[in-house]
Amino acid sequence: MPTLGNRFRLWLREVPTITYLLVILVGGFSLLSKDFASPSNFSNLIGQASVLVIVSMGQLLAIMSAGIDLSVGSLIGLSGTVAATLLARGVGLPVSIIAGVLLCSLCGLLSGVIIAKARLFPFVVTFGMLFIAMGINLGITKGGSIHIADPSFEKIGYGGLLGVPVAAWIALGAVFIVALIVRRSTFGPHLSALGAMGEGAWIQGVDVVRCTIIVYFLSGVLAGVAGIVMAGRVVTGNALIGQGMEFNSIAAVVLGGTSFVGGEGSIFGTLVGALVITTLSNGLSLLGLRPEIVSGVAGLAIMACVAGAQLLQRRG
Repeated sequence: MPTLGNRFRLWLREVPTITYLLVILVGGFSLLSKDFASPSNFSNLIGQASVLVIVSMGQLLAIMSAGIDLSVGSLIGLSGTVAATLLARGVGLPVSIIAGVLLCSLCGLLSGVIIAKARLFPFVVTFGMLFIAMGINLGITKGGSIHIADPSFEKIGYGGLLGVPVAAWIALGAVFIVALIVRRSTFGPHLSALGAMGEGAWIQGVDVVRCTIIVYFLSGVLAGVAGIVMAGRVVTGNALIGQGMEFNSIAAVVLGGTSFVGGEGSIFGTLVGALVITTLSNGLSLLGLRPEIVSGVAGLAIMACVAGAQLLQRRG
């Protein structure tokens, strides 16, 4: 019968290493900046992290399948732009939100079909979809922004429920759904087999085409949801609103302990990875550093952490 101390040590071994970095960052920034630990900043931090957490869950599925989705940043902008446009034309809030997410879902579905049927590299297909979505965005907005005047929509980004930001509830919902899909459904083992064996996964009874299509469809859905949350925070539909989010989501997944080789992935690790990236950017900004310096320092730090994570994986 294991003792309480042994159980605690076993639990520590299972906690992703990146979790300790998050604790260090929170403690360090709390000491360096009096504003970091304020309730208002923590609420803002959670809202910022929620968008990255949601889109990173979709990116996790793509990387677990030994693929990648570079279109998610543009899809975030597309979702918010579509919703903002429909709201400006008097369409109801639920329909506007569903339309934005649905269009992103269709883009993800199209990417999945092309990757699966034409057997093209996910990098190439999703990179092309990035520009397609951006082109649609720019066509809708004419290169500008669309203000969202609906106060109910703003509650998605800044509202609260039971003392917790609505955005955080949506992010937790995304994490829970992905966890169910990966851990409690037949799709999970099929996804792992696809990532580990590629097209050879059919030997284990995996419908490779169907599984690939589902992966990118779900990634599109989650990018669309993230776009709605982001638009609720900035109260604007803009083509460039999610720019760079594709790289942050990849970094969050890899920081969380998921290998580019595919096959296995850490949902909790990805969640913590997204929190680390957001905390780092938020903390550096509060220290008064210029945006270009914040971006450079954050980039170097993420690069070092990803390299460290990959090194730890190779050493088991």
